[in-house]
Amino acid sequence: MFVDIALQTILAAIVGGIWLTPLVVSPAARASLDDESLRFFLRAFFFRFHLFIVLMLLAYLSIIYFFQLGEYELIWSSTKNFMMLVLLGLNFFNLILGLTINNAKVDTNGAFFKIVHGTSVAIFTATSFISLYYLIEKFIST
Repeated sequence: MFVDIALQTILAAIVGGIWLTPLVVSPAARASLDDESLRFFLRAFFFRFHLFIVLMLLAYLSIIYFFQLGEYELIWSSTKNFMMLVLLGLNFFNLILGLTINNAKVDTNGAFFKIVHGTSVAIFTATSFISLYYLIEKFIST
């Protein structure tokens, strides 16, 4: 029971964090900071945010592995666990993309930035909706 509560809390934190960022944090920062401090804040915030999502997915899979997985069962044998492994890999890739954008001189009007930003948004959207699906699925099934 405690394991299920921890897993649902992690899924809720992932979904909440992803939807809270563009709806609350970014507009508030844009409204209250000047251009230079906004640039610094968003770089630092999004690095920590990417790291948060990766750590939450890692915690989710760790709880599954140590507390729910049967003996001699592979972690990717379940579709749900396999999807979480894929999301962990994609979000780790997203973390690397974010570091690349933050540490390189990239033109924000260029095609490279638009492709990388679109990929990052697509990964966050997929992570949010898949986590939300598994969160809702748990409440409907019980």
